[in-house]
Amino acid sequence: MPLTTCPDCHREVSTEALACPGCGRPMKAPEAHAPAGVRYESAPLVVKAAKSRGVFIILGILLGLLGIHNFYAGYYGRGAAQLIITLLLGWIVIGIVITGLWVLVDLFTVTNDADGNAMS
Repeated sequence: MPLTTCPDCHREVSTEALACPGCGRPMKAPEAHAPAGVRYESAPLVVKAAKSRGVFIILGILLGLLGIHNFYAGYYGRGAAQLIITLLLGWIVIGIVITGLWVLVDLFTVTNDADGNAMS
């Protein structure tokens, strides 16, 4: 097995290695080891913005009867249910009572968004 020298850490590395075991520097592209006709593609990097628990609580206090806080956290089904209950039953007090109690429970119990990420 032939060896080569890593340009960064000057360690002896196999010519078959994809990266230097000493410093992690890429030694050759994965395409060089791919069978004929096979092409590797890198996966896209996905960056998600963290949801704020403070914003969730403020939205719940101000617009909770419309379910806006749940839409913010990604719970679209809950948000739609709260919006529909408020719009259909809000003209009688029971709709506002049901949704208001639901909002209070949400504000104290929901700590993760719909993707399971903790709200900061």
